[in-house]
Amino acid sequence: MSRLEATPKEMGFDDDKLESMLASVQREIDGGISDGSVLLLARRGRIILHRAIGFANRKEDRALRTDDVIPVMSLTKQLTAAAVFRFIDRGQLSLTTRIAEVVPEFAQHGKGAVTIRDALSHQAGLPMQHPVEDWRDGNERYVAKICAMHPDIAPAGVVNYHAGAAHAILGEVIRRADGGQRSLTRILADEVFAPTGMADTALTLAGRGDLAKRLAPINMLLDSEGTIPQRDIEQISEISATTEFLAGGASSTAHDIFRFAEMFRCGGVVEGRQVLSPAIVDAAMTIQTGDKVSGLYKAAVESQAETPFPANIGLSFYLRGTGVFLASMGTLSSPRTFGGSGFGGQLFWVDPDRDITFVHLVIGYPQLYTSRKRSQRLSDQVICALKHPSAE
Repeated sequence: MSRLEATPKEMGFDDDKLESMLASVQREIDGGISDGSVLLLARRGRIILHRAIGFANRKEDRALRTDDVIPVMSLTKQLTAAAVFRFIDRGQLSLTTRIAEVVPEFAQHGKGAVTIRDALSHQAGLPMQHPVEDWRDGNERYVAKICAMHPDIAPAGVVNYHAGAAHAILGEVIRRADGGQRSLTRILADEVFAPTGMADTALTLAGRGDLAKRLAPINMLLDSEGTIPQRDIEQISEISATTEFLAGGASSTAHDIFRFAEMFRCGGVVEGRQVLSPAIVDAAMTIQTGDKVSGLYKAAVESQAETPFPANIGLSFYLRGTGVFLASMGTLSSPRTFGGSGFGGQLFWVDPDRDITFVHLVIGYPQLYTSRKRSQRLSDQVICALKHPSAE
């Protein structure tokens, strides 16, 4: 477990406001909105809060610990993207590399022009969702299905979030660029987790009994039409124990996700080691989708008589951008704030203007739209708790 490295007051935060934020999390757990949360907050790399609240497994009355291993859902996409960035840094790939240059069969049915940048930014003309049956037999079989598909072009002005397909095909790209010598589990471990010091993170749990015994189960608390089916979500951790699911199958701890986020806050550097180049980090944090709106939330937002909001996707990372709209990283964070979000409320973000890093991992998943609203509220509470921006 990590130790606290400074007090909230030393880093310019109001203790009472942070406690109020934590109390709101407890109330929601008591009210059945979720089962548990691990929250980690740091400023300028110094941890000021690392708290576990609620249950790792409510049915078994198992209390949540800060070092519990948690399925991170679509935060896996940013982990996969970081592996792709390593290959770009070495000149083995580029953002303009056509996927069909590496995976020729992907060119079927007119997909030959799709680039790595398109896939990283969810603009590859691939379906928003695939049922679990499409990927449960492993990434190579899933990729074969993707290659045989016709394009699924998003409507004008919309980004059709690729829940699984884009990062599956990116996984196959790096596997082949690597010469097929390493599994994807090993590539992510070698290229991302080991250099970043993420000892408690894995794409699959094969050979990682130390993590499996600390794994918290997935439990859906709410479901609704128009999102990934509840039965698929609840099977993810079971299937991903042995199946490489590049878009949503990794397991980690809040502290490891913090280390990953800090690496990007520091321009690709971890404890003096340059893991990624500043150039690829800058590209990852640049909006690639213009003013296109998010297709994933469009129907849910419109059903609430609200205006669809911009996707603001970089290279698999989300950017805050400008304007006031429903945002997991809050409405009050700076425009340069970046991070990742996953089903049920899994979240990390970095506000580089305030040097804040925030991680929230959830047990017991609310419905997709509900969890985004919850993430926004907690993120805004964190920002509002900062009263002395210049505190050292």
